[in-house]
Amino acid sequence: MQTVTVLFACLASLALVRAAPGVRVVNGETASLGQFPYQVRLTVNLANGQRALCGGSLLSDEWVLTAAHCVQKAKSLDVHLGAVDFDDKTNDGRVVLVSENFFAHEKYNPLFVVNDVALVKLPEKVQFNDRVKPVALPSGNSDYTERPVVVSGWGLMKTGGEVAQELQYATLKVITNVECSKTFSPLVVRKSTVCARGDEKQSPCNGDSGGPLVLADEKTLVGVVSFGHALGCERGFPAAFSRVTSYRDWVKKHTGL
Repeated sequence: MQTVTVLFACLASLALVRAAPGVRVVNGETASLGQFPYQVRLTVNLANGQRALCGGSLLSDEWVLTAAHCVQKAKSLDVHLGAVDFDDKTNDGRVVLVSENFFAHEKYNPLFVVNDVALVKLPEKVQFNDRVKPVALPSGNSDYTERPVVVSGWGLMKTGGEVAQELQYATLKVITNVECSKTFSPLVVRKSTVCARGDEKQSPCNGDSGGPLVLADEKTLVGVVSFGHALGCERGFPAAFSRVTSYRDWVKKHTGL
């Protein structure tokens, strides 16, 4: 039987959603300030006047990597760097920039969730500090099977729930694409997909889209949050990410990195 997938879509109508204190990315932990200096929060300003929530990864002083489905209907993006608390803009040292320069992969296909990556160019170069630093890009062609990885974001703590007040993170383990295909259709689990699962049902969820998946031991970016199971984020199913090694050449072509 073919199972159903669903994009970890940006959380629409962000203005109507309140962040809830004391709750977590599905079964995750609260991050400390500076723990994930490459983490980006994107407020997606849609053409219809609504807002949505996504994540991203800082690649350099002027480029952010996120998911293609995060920018498809965007008019502009509010890019938050150095942030942990969702609302606190007074003492966390965040930088907020508005970008109108972003683009999805030219061959992004939402039907089969292919090439679900996008780049955001910042309107000005940012200064690095303890809270704002770029993530390392991977080299080689490892599939990372069985490697512990960390996902982070401000997305829903459960399906239909509320977004996190503070940045959340969870440790997962990379599984093979063959194993992942037992949950999702092989049509969407491709060579450019990497899947990971938490031992205690940890998972990214809606609003975490585009956010980073890094190796736990060296903080190298290996995935971009893409899609999960339609039955919900807290059910223990694996989550799927765009495999960053598959897009190194694409990133280099557009950014020079």
